[in-house]
Amino acid sequence: MKSRLPYILQGGLAGFFFGTSAIFIRFLPLMDPFMIGFYRLIIATVILTSLSLIFYRVALLETFRSRGFKASILGIIIGGHFAAYISSVKHTSVMNATVLTNTTPIFASLFSWMFLQVKPSTRSITGVTLSLIGMIVIFWGARSFEASIFGDLEAVFAAILWAVYLVVGREVRVKSHPVTIMIPIYSTSSILLLFSGLVLGNPRLPLTYEVPAILGLAIFPTTLGHTLSFSSLKGLQPYQTAILSFLEPVVATLLAIPLFNEIPQANALAGAVLIFIGIYLVVSIER
Repeated sequence: MKSRLPYILQGGLAGFFFGTSAIFIRFLPLMDPFMIGFYRLIIATVILTSLSLIFYRVALLETFRSRGFKASILGIIIGGHFAAYISSVKHTSVMNATVLTNTTPIFASLFSWMFLQVKPSTRSITGVTLSLIGMIVIFWGARSFEASIFGDLEAVFAAILWAVYLVVGREVRVKSHPVTIMIPIYSTSSILLLFSGLVLGNPRLPLTYEVPAILGLAIFPTTLGHTLSFSSLKGLQPYQTAILSFLEPVVATLLAIPLFNEIPQANALAGAVLIFIGIYLVVSIER
């Protein structure tokens, strides 16, 4: 247990940092999702590139030489994920956005079954069913701006894109350095989001009061959160890391109550419980 403690702490910290993402986004109400995503990822790219040039030069060269193209494809996928997630935070409640985005394991299980012929167990099928019921419960109660069905659907779409990223990019992630591989992924994502912002959004430089939130978004959930989550896999099973990621909606919801006066509705809580039980059943079979 003692040898696993550092990895448990890493996974727990990753879940906590993920939970700050929606909060920082809420402090950027006047900036469109594409530009928020662009600034978030370009700053994270600069940080990771600087660290790699100092500590991981050989791994950085190997990453771009052998996996740069594949990583760029993954960057396009998660660029869409970030845009959809950020937009969902702006259109629905913090709790709904973070809970529904964390249904990724459900869709990853479905895609593995559909495209990789990984036959799901009865436990997994039960988990998927419970999570789908939970999503329906949340959608059914979406009646106001704070919990709009449009924002909920954006969060589900973000979860689907992240699931595609996990399934398609599994080989790349397994064979790559956890820090250097994120550089081509994030840089491609940032270019995609900038282009999308120029065409569909409202591109502009951040205002002075927006800079702290952008820096917080780039450092805590993006650079630290994703790196710690990846690192925790060295000592934990995937299902254990996934369960620790459940801290994201918990932390985000608790922070949103005093900061934005967002009190979760009964249907949202009930749906979230069903989703969490379903996800646990899916990921806990990875023993």
